[in-house]
Amino acid sequence: MKKLFLLLATVFAFTVASLAQSKVYAEIIGDEYNGASVAVEFGKNSQKFAYMLKGNDGKKLHFTKMVDAMNQLAKYGWKLENTYVIVDGDLDRIASEYHWIISKEEEQVEKPEEPKQP
Repeated sequence: MKKLFLLLATVFAFTVASLAQSKVYAEIIGDEYNGASVAVEFGKNSQKFAYMLKGNDGKKLHFTKMVDAMNQLAKYGWKLENTYVIVDGDLDRIASEYHWIISKEEEQVEKPEEPKQP
């Protein structure tokens, strides 16, 4: 009976582990070099997540503030994980590039259903 219990417990543990959510990551980059431009980098998933950066009219959104980009992505469940800054330049011109690492649970990655038109 003990062996059966151990076997069932092991199978249950592996099942729970296989159902665990995994995260996907992206990066919001703010660049002072180009007049406060903001880019969002999804890596190889860029096509999969492109709809998140479009307005209601279907046109691509352009951000000049990193917070605006984060607010848009938060609507889709993205959360801030970490931040770092890269400082570059010389004595005449020093500029910073800001990086925000964001993540989302993989199960929540699907595009929300569009409301049906009457």
